[in-house]
Amino acid sequence: MATAKELEYTYKMRRLQVISTAWQRFIHFCCVAVFCSCFYFSVRELAGKQTSADLVFKAVADLKSNRWMALTLSWMLTGGTTGWAVVERRLRKRHIKRVSSEASEMQSFIDAKRRSSNLSKRGDTAPEDI
Repeated sequence: MATAKELEYTYKMRRLQVISTAWQRFIHFCCVAVFCSCFYFSVRELAGKQTSADLVFKAVADLKSNRWMALTLSWMLTGGTTGWAVVERRLRKRHIKRVSSEASEMQSFIDAKRRSSNLSKRGDTAPEDI
């Protein structure tokens, strides 16, 4: 059975948790409200006016006269995302290699008889799993 002090402490901690959660929700709401109001006021200010962004969008949207630009842009985006994926994969494999050696060292430190799993040190899938 809990004592009066323990119950009082539990009550105070729960009250602090509720207040903390309420503040977090309030801050999230305020951030969303500020973002939405900034977006609304920006759109309201530019509504009905011709801007340089509008002119650029019209030039890019007209694919008949800008066919080569559209093709060049699409190939550049494809090459950029492919390059990003290759670099991301290389970094992931390097991280897995570093972490796997640390994990096996820690396992042998904790229990010398324990065998680590047969996972690849480079993070590759075993050929028999494919």
